[in-house]
Amino acid sequence: MDRRYWGSRLAPDIINDRIRELNHHLHAVVKWQEVPKDCSWAVLVKDNINVRGFRTTAGSFALKELKPSEDAFCIKALRKAGALPFGKTTLSELAGFVSTNLPPGYSELGGQGINPIDERFTPGGSSSGSAIAVAAGLCDSAVGTETHGSLMFPALSCGVVGFKPSVGLISREGIVPISHSLDTPGALARSVREAVRLTEAMRGADPDDKARLDCPVGNLMDGLCDSSEGIRIVFCKDEEALADPLYKQKLTRLFAVARKAGIEFIEVPAPAVQTHYRTISSVEIQNDFDRFLLKYGNGSTPADFKSLVQLYEMRLPHHPYGIDRLTASLSFDPDTAASAYRTALQSGIAACTAVIDRLLKENQAQAIATTRFLPWWAVGRAPSLVLPFDERSDRKPLGLVIGARRFEDRTVCDIAKRIENAVQKGGQKSK
Repeated sequence: MDRRYWGSRLAPDIINDRIRELNHHLHAVVKWQEVPKDCSWAVLVKDNINVRGFRTTAGSFALKELKPSEDAFCIKALRKAGALPFGKTTLSELAGFVSTNLPPGYSELGGQGINPIDERFTPGGSSSGSAIAVAAGLCDSAVGTETHGSLMFPALSCGVVGFKPSVGLISREGIVPISHSLDTPGALARSVREAVRLTEAMRGADPDDKARLDCPVGNLMDGLCDSSEGIRIVFCKDEEALADPLYKQKLTRLFAVARKAGIEFIEVPAPAVQTHYRTISSVEIQNDFDRFLLKYGNGSTPADFKSLVQLYEMRLPHHPYGIDRLTASLSFDPDTAASAYRTALQSGIAACTAVIDRLLKENQAQAIATTRFLPWWAVGRAPSLVLPFDERSDRKPLGLVIGARRFEDRTVCDIAKRIENAVQKGGQKSK
């Protein structure tokens, strides 16, 4: 049964009713409070982000008693902008860092998140609960986080817009960490404008997050998509998907619709890039988790990352998919001054930054697009946005991932909105 929401606007009573009706099956919302009738912007938040009045568990038994006394920085900013964070969404446990065999959207505390389009489909990656909630009409929009596909995969899988901004655009203070070099909050919504609105609302200068200190991006909402100048986009082909005639047909139609709006796609193969993500994340999570637990932990939570892993080892029967990702990380030297880590970090970021820059320059393009997750924008700390544009014969969503250089967030948002407008005008499916 397709449980997506197709209405134009979600009133508070509709949100409340849909959560009561659908959440027991979808497992998208882990905790929530009734949305009041006068609420104009009801937002759900991934359960690895501190929200006053709710626990922050990241789906983990180890963090089930973590009770922050105040909002994460980005949630404080949301409230100032008029949004109501009224509940928490499920996620892949510890943002997927427990096991390489962990099913997307599964956690010990939240259970298995279900794709609202069809329960046979994956709900995507770590931010799955937020994407499920948006697609099913359980909120106006939702906050997720991205380290390495955590937001992109759910958006692609659930057929919603997902915007992962440049690292540094939004503070990470008050968020359960994996990697201070790569982590960022992001937005999930049913339209580009709503995703951009949510992203802009989470911003603000935060002296406690060093990545925020060098962010030159201006306002994302003002004059969104005002330009009508021609756009060139590098399209990195997915050769495996192109073997499907229907996929190829719908992609060709998308290009034709976009061309009428002055948007040209240049097809190229996707280059292979060595990201060193495993090394970067395995080293940084040890230090970043220690700092997070020192600040927000209590007598009922582990004192540090090693203690957290030890608790997982003691409760191994409760983890049917294993805990190999956690235990393997302890084999990495946590010293961030060590040459192996420094080399991996610099090489990974440089390689991803270079491939983005090269493809744009060689093709005189403003953006790069693909229909699958590529790690370039995650490790390159650059912006990317998922835009649903159609679906396959079995109703699996087709989405376009659009990205550019770091801090070219406005470019990504403008182009995505231009394509969304063209798709809607051309009569193709789009949320």
